[in-house]
This record gives sequence, structure tokens and C-alpha cells, in this order.
Amino acid sequence: MLDSLNLQVGDELQIIDTDDGVILRPVRHDNYKRQINAARVVMDKYEAALQKLAKEAGY
Repeated sequence: MLDSLNLQVGDELQIIDTDDGVILRPVRHDNYKRQINAARVVMDKYEAALQKLAKEAGY
């Protein structure tokens, strides 16, 4: 089953209970990592503007 789901020991598995039984689905964090990386690119690109906004907001 691990092979068919492309899972390894330590990977997360989502278990969904349905009327027809149970669905096992691997949890993929690729989307989260991609979003974090995109946010870092934006923050790096607009660092000066973000610092100015934060200063004006009192942070």
C-alpha cells in the first residue's frame, strides 16, 4: 500500500471516513512550500516598501 500511494515511513497520511468506507490519501506539503517560497520572493523584491509600510503602521 505504501508503494501504491508513493509513501515512505514518516510521511503523513490523511484518513477520510465516508459512508462507503475509508479513503487514505497522502498529505503533500509541496503546495505549502511553493507558497512560502513565493512569499519570500515577493518580500525580497519589495523589502524596502514593506519596511516602510510596517514603520508607518507602528511595527
